[in-house]
Amino acid sequence: MFGSHKTSHSDPAHTPSASTRKSSGLDQVFSSFPPNESQSILDMSGASQANISFITGLGHRLSSDDVIGTMEQCFGTDFLAGQQAAANAQRFLDQTLRFHDDSFDVALVWDALQFLAPPLIDQVIGELLRVVKPGGLMLVFFNADEHASRIPVYNYRIQDQKNLMQVSRSALQRSQFFPNRTVERLFEKAASLKFFLTRDSLREVIVRR
Repeated sequence: MFGSHKTSHSDPAHTPSASTRKSSGLDQVFSSFPPNESQSILDMSGASQANISFITGLGHRLSSDDVIGTMEQCFGTDFLAGQQAAANAQRFLDQTLRFHDDSFDVALVWDALQFLAPPLIDQVIGELLRVVKPGGLMLVFFNADEHASRIPVYNYRIQDQKNLMQVSRSALQRSQFFPNRTVERLFEKAASLKFFLTRDSLREVIVRR
């Protein structure tokens, strides 16, 4: 069953580029599933045929929510400034993660959280913890380059259990650098976190609800 999804309104002059990367976090998420048991999965990179085909081909259920696209609609081109207006922040919350409690076994959050500033990021994480089942997993990415102010944002397309295609959307101002200690604080109400070392600029985190 597919949930609602939103279409991003990216700059038409921006020509997307794509690259493939291995993802230990993705591999571990899918390896953790009980055999012959269908899982309910939320893809927060928006609907894509690649992800639909891979996830439903394994017998799982998929819903999608294009969180970056919603940010573009609610905050404009400057996410940091746009989300400081209470009306914009509330509009974003009203359109994001509108699912019942304990709806998902897994949320593929990808890189969306690093563009949210307090208090909005804490509210969104609270919503994630609400819609993911106890014991469920979240896969979250953070850029590991502490000196970068603008960082790339991607759509993530699953090629297989161990490989992702990253399709560039744009480069955006992130809210802050997220070292491990900051990530641990953000998810202090979760049961556990696992960090993965990678060879590129993304830090992968599995959060267990």
